[in-house]
Amino acid sequence: MTTLAQREADLSLRAADDFVRPRVIWPPDPEDGSPIALFLGERPSVFEMAEALSVEGGVVVLALQTTSVDVATMALEWAGDHAASLGADPGRLFVAGGGLAATAALHARDEGWPPLARQLLFGPERSGWPPAGASLAGVAPATLVDAPAYAGRLRAAGVEAEELPLAARMSFEWLAGIPAA
Repeated sequence: MTTLAQREADLSLRAADDFVRPRVIWPPDPEDGSPIALFLGERPSVFEMAEALSVEGGVVVLALQTTSVDVATMALEWAGDHAASLGADPGRLFVAGGGLAATAALHARDEGWPPLARQLLFGPERSGWPPAGASLAGVAPATLVDAPAYAGRLRAAGVEAEELPLAARMSFEWLAGIPAA
């Protein structure tokens, strides 16, 4: 029996003032056309959660530790442009994380690029992003953990919002039940 090793690669993307250094994590047994997620977080734990998403969900993950909206949106656009070269399906692009990920989803909606299949959000309302007054109409459907108020805002805007119990936070096995788009 052959065991496939998980692959990772650190990238260097040019940003306006510096370089952005996301990590690409492929699932242990990737399939061409796997979903791809941009996982945004402010803490180093973003890489642990991104690895779990990749291993348990079978997702190619571009993980980025940042607090910058500009960097996050640049990385999201890059992921949309380069998903196929990473072996992923650009039509199955997700954004994952907290408030910064929710803000990046608003950017994708406003710019019309890249099209998102889903948002995977963990407590976005705690960060203050996106702003309370921002319209959420037209954003990608969302799966949320620990975000009842934000889920309510999404539903009020006519956006599909699925809530998961907090216990599901570190396990991404539930991802198999989420439609791509």
